[in-house]
Amino acid sequence: MKKSILFLALFAILFSFQSCVKEPALVDNPENLTAPDLPPATMYSIPTAALSNTDSDTSAATAMTTGVTYHNWIHAGLNVLYWNTVVFVNMVTPTAAFGEAFNHTPVYIGNSTFEWSYTYNAPNGDSYEVILTGQYINNTEEVDWVMTVSKAGGFQDFEWYTGTVATNLTYGEFILNRNPNNSQPFVQINSTRDFSNVSATTRFTNIIPGDNGNGNYLEYRVETNGQFNRALDVQGNGNNLLEIQLNEPGRDGRVKHPQHFGDDDWHCWDTNQIDIDC
Repeated sequence: MKKSILFLALFAILFSFQSCVKEPALVDNPENLTAPDLPPATMYSIPTAALSNTDSDTSAATAMTTGVTYHNWIHAGLNVLYWNTVVFVNMVTPTAAFGEAFNHTPVYIGNSTFEWSYTYNAPNGDSYEVILTGQYINNTEEVDWVMTVSKAGGFQDFEWYTGTVATNLTYGEFILNRNPNNSQPFVQINSTRDFSNVSATTRFTNIIPGDNGNGNYLEYRVETNGQFNRALDVQGNGNNLLEIQLNEPGRDGRVKHPQHFGDDDWHCWDTNQIDIDC
């Protein structure tokens, strides 16, 4: 029986929303502004599959009969799984609602601001009315984003996402409020992108006021130099730092986690997720 580790399916959901939309003819726009580019999904998601599924049989029974083990890959994936289940599950609806804006045309509403107004129909049948605004600030070098959502037959005018993003999309910061029943700040997302070096960093930080894990984070990096082209850091309480480096699409990688392994060494797996010497 094949065993897989759940990871971020969110990117696949978002990707389907990002179709090209032509800019409308501007009316009553004395500043002669064009609508800002919507922040792409890569600024607020983690598009990696290397810690999700495997074609290898990673069951304990197989390990016993073949003598191979998959401990290193499984340990790396399970720690990222925590963020997927505890944090990202709460991001699915608002992030998908944000991504739906790619299928709609904005209108200029004055004060250097464009508005996307549309309905998002979730896969479970729920319907949401979304108002997303993007306002140019700092001499049009940045855009302030605000997403307000109302659920049909439910909550109204809940401010779910806010953020400030460079107009050229090289950096951005988003704040996600937890949910309509608890409007406290939940996750802060910081993203940087270097188009010339094809590198990027996205960090998700727990900002829940008074939470035991406040300040903990998951950071994802795209790197073009070195042995591995992807990296993830999972920062827990205190000095509990787990580091992961891996390749896509090869799926080989390594993990360092002193609190688990009892050393500062890397612990590796191959393209079949089998434990190997580094």
